[in-house]
Amino acid sequence: MKLDMENDFKVSIITVSYNAVKTIEQTIQSVVNQTYNNIEYLVIDGQSTDGTQDIIERYKDSISYYISEPDNGIYDAMNKGISYATGDIVGIINSDDWYETDAIEKVVNCFNHTSADVVYGEIWLINEKGDKERQTRKSLIPPHPSMLVRRDIYQKYGKFDLSYKIAADYELMLRFISKGVSFEHMDDILANFRVTGISNEKGWECAKETYEIELKYLDKCSRSFLDRNVAEEKYNKAKLLYISQNNPERIYRILNKKFETLENGVVIFGAGTWGRELYAILRNCNIPVKFFVDNEEIKWGLQLEGIQIFSPEILKNYNGYVLVAVKNYQKDICRQLTNLSNSMLRWNTLEELWDKVIGC
Repeated sequence: MKLDMENDFKVSIITVSYNAVKTIEQTIQSVVNQTYNNIEYLVIDGQSTDGTQDIIERYKDSISYYISEPDNGIYDAMNKGISYATGDIVGIINSDDWYETDAIEKVVNCFNHTSADVVYGEIWLINEKGDKERQTRKSLIPPHPSMLVRRDIYQKYGKFDLSYKIAADYELMLRFISKGVSFEHMDDILANFRVTGISNEKGWECAKETYEIELKYLDKCSRSFLDRNVAEEKYNKAKLLYISQNNPERIYRILNKKFETLENGVVIFGAGTWGRELYAILRNCNIPVKFFVDNEEIKWGLQLEGIQIFSPEILKNYNGYVLVAVKNYQKDICRQLTNLSNSMLRWNTLEELWDKVIGC
């Protein structure tokens, strides 16, 4: 049953598409079957050639505005949709994502009871196997499919910056934050987001754009959102991973200067984010990782990237290479390793590695 709300906001929902024949019908159905009634639905297609347009045509009676023409990328298409939208509130759901049935009703109810300029909720991340993981973001960088914005905010502060090809949505959020736009977070799941693999090249391009954007807004947003050291760390790690993917011999040579041989594999101390990232780099360089160790007992017996995690006590009888991959406590861990075995070779890897690779 469709419901009218206390303040019957007109909500414009935009779907941009290009060759999305496999997924767009689910997207469209999630919009046209919303429990909220006053929705203007706009579909901006980039002149698809795979049957996407045929699916859109089936739902033309439920679509307020539809255009199919070449564009200059996804953000150009989104900007078109925002320009054509006439609603009080604007949301964007791409052609491989979909809303929960009562998402718009819940968002409008939130707008009715707050003075927020932007309302956002939480999402399900759906991988290629169909597995679901809840994404929780109570910060002011919301998951884009769950975010709806008062249209006058776009009119006042602008739409997506087309100079960014991959991270323009991030730039838009930081621009809004820097202008004092008010955000309201909802605990509700509002949308479903398909997680697809991004290519190595695009991953690096995204990291570069993100770093450029963060530097642009460092002095315009509070330190709780942006920190120079954190921005540089993310950028350096992304660059290191990219180099390991595209020029693994370069990293292998640097590592081989530090160690006599790597063919027998290494152990990574730290089964967290840094350990995962170091593992990815070593894997790209064909350097085996025997196992992980970690001081957090809760991780013992689990696996990271399919490799077992053990207590550091296992190293009492180990005389190979241990690479330390932790954000803090490196010196404490090195002392801990010395107490476990005097013959163990260890290296505070990630920071020193990017100093050697990126700094040269």
